[in-house]
Amino acid sequence: MMLLLAISAVIVVPNLPQNQSDEAKGEAQRFYQLVQLWTEQALLSGQTFGLRVNDNSYQLVRLTREDWVPVEKGRTVTEATMPEGIELDLQVTGFVAEEDRLFERTELFDDEMFAEEEEKPKPPQVVLMGNGEIIPFSLTFLANEKRLWQVEGNDVATFKITALNEGRE
Repeated sequence: MMLLLAISAVIVVPNLPQNQSDEAKGEAQRFYQLVQLWTEQALLSGQTFGLRVNDNSYQLVRLTREDWVPVEKGRTVTEATMPEGIELDLQVTGFVAEEDRLFERTELFDDEMFAEEEEKPKPPQVVLMGNGEIIPFSLTFLANEKRLWQVEGNDVATFKITALNEGRE
């Protein structure tokens, strides 16, 4: 009887649907662990890494002599896509936002000057430097437009994870 109960529990438990709040918590915790790992990797290797964040994904990139390139997949995770319904909101301090520029880039240069140039990947918003410093940021994990979890990193690569809206569900 106990064996039958144990087997049915093993089959049923993994198939129970998680709510989006639990998924957001898991994704925030995963990101928190990864950004610490990537920062340590930058410090130990002396390389400069960057973090490119979109609405529902993030990717680790590395600075080469030529440009930013995606980090090859190895033993550690280098990119993640959020589950359905989970979104990301990145806030970065220390740089002038693209919309706050004094001049539009198109006004300063002739389009024909760059006609032969290949389209380059977008640069990262967060930089993890080989000296242990980073560009300060906060990454918020949302579900159904509710801000649930936030991972923050300061300029000396100290990270914290915070539950938002706790007890308001």
